[in-house]
Amino acid sequence: MKKITALLFLATALLGLSQVAAQQSGEVVDRIIAVVEDKAVLQSELELEYRNRLMQMERTMLTEAEERELKAEIVEALVSELLMRVHAEKVGITIGDEEVFSEVEKRIEEGKRMIGGEEAFQKQLEREGLTVQQLRELWSEKLKTRMLSERLMYAEVMRDIKVTEKDVRDYYKGHLGELPSRPATISLAQILILPAASDGIVSAARAKLEEIEKLLEAGGDFSELATEYSEGPSAKSGGSLGYIDLKDLNNPEFEDAVRKLTVGEVSGPVLTEFGYHLIKLEDVSGEKVLVSHILVKVEGAEGDWESTARMAEQIREQLLDGADFAEMAALHSADHRTKDSGGVVGEVVLANLPEHFRELIADIPAGGIAPVVKEERGYRIVKVLGRAEDRAYSFEEAREELKGLMENEKLQGQMDEYIEGLKAVYYMEVKKEN
Repeated sequence: MKKITALLFLATALLGLSQVAAQQSGEVVDRIIAVVEDKAVLQSELELEYRNRLMQMERTMLTEAEERELKAEIVEALVSELLMRVHAEKVGITIGDEEVFSEVEKRIEEGKRMIGGEEAFQKQLEREGLTVQQLRELWSEKLKTRMLSERLMYAEVMRDIKVTEKDVRDYYKGHLGELPSRPATISLAQILILPAASDGIVSAARAKLEEIEKLLEAGGDFSELATEYSEGPSAKSGGSLGYIDLKDLNNPEFEDAVRKLTVGEVSGPVLTEFGYHLIKLEDVSGEKVLVSHILVKVEGAEGDWESTARMAEQIREQLLDGADFAEMAALHSADHRTKDSGGVVGEVVLANLPEHFRELIADIPAGGIAPVVKEERGYRIVKVLGRAEDRAYSFEEAREELKGLMENEKLQGQMDEYIEGLKAVYYMEVKKEN
């Protein structure tokens, strides 16, 4: 959904759920299109899934024949899911209310983040004639069906999916000419140099954040203060970063601060390479946390950038004169992911790099140092470690992906058989007009 915003996706979902809510309240705005035992598939569910599929396809409309085919496929999928739920309950598979509630709350928090914070979320609910409690109830039912279906699939279908090493090797040999080629890659190491702001700029940023902290302590709403004052891109989402794995942030100061918080607690001012933060821990779910923050940026002035540029050039000259790249990365790089591992980024697909960057390294041989690159955050010194032209994938490189592909093909075949078996056991009816 590259061109479809998360906001539109959520609004579409809410619209579909509001239609279901209206139907449940007694308004004649929906109809039953299929029945499985005592459970029904509603027209609104079909329309909601149809709109979601269009988004995934990046289409706004289909031909009459395409629409008819897609809707028939969706009805079949919705009926199959209900069949699996009915059977899951029949054989004693259960989903605890707490598990469903936790998943629903994740969806609601993610919805708030996508749509721009608590206030925007509430306004969207009002426009669709829904309360948060109604949304919880509706999502609870849909998610329970999905979770029961998946649990049944793992228990009774996937246990029979077996793909041997010989199966994968035979598939590889038989389809070698059909496999895509391995794209050209380049292996890189880097040293990231960031401009350090002067003491005066740092002090001013902290003072500004402390004023926001006082508003918070006086009873201000964190989300509203973030929307008004935060200088980060998450401001439009009430400061929410969504559910994240802290290790993915590449920001040890931020990570350390979050790990010291309990759910609902707000940190004091935390200084990172981006500036000063107030951080609120909203929730913890396994390895992921739901975090919001208010950022006051700390950015170097023109003189700071000039001195950093000179420093980067000096480091590059030392490298050209024989200085050890790994030692210089450990000493100077601001990239916490790579600085202690020789600055090594690893192998990247050449076509995925920005065009200006590809041009910069085009003539740099293996072992060579590229000219210093100025970027939005600072300066980057890059070493080319090696290159690999496009070629056919070896069996070792393709094994896991091919195994997954074969498992999916077998799963789909067995799922089709399994659903047909359930149709013979349980009452099911699809209305003729569908």
